[in-house]
Amino acid sequence: MKRKLPDFTNKLVSLGLHGEDEGRPVLHPHWELQGGRLFLVGTVPRGGSSGDWCEGLMDAVAWDEVTDYLVFDSAAHYRQRLAVYERRKRKR
Repeated sequence: MKRKLPDFTNKLVSLGLHGEDEGRPVLHPHWELQGGRLFLVGTVPRGGSSGDWCEGLMDAVAWDEVTDYLVFDSAAHYRQRLAVYERRKRKR
């Protein structure tokens, strides 16, 4: 059986990681081999870090640490869905 990696071209992917409670968003990710491990590499989008202190920085996530992921059509789509989450969280 051949293994095919997902194509995340021009997408934003929110990654669930072992030991982390919140998803880690990666904008325009691509695959890279680094040190013998597979990484998903992209940038941190606006809204992707507390206070946006990481916005625009490169983020590389080891694929073997990923537990799950969500795929968004764009950064705008991600922010739209994040706003829905924030509104519902405030109502609780």
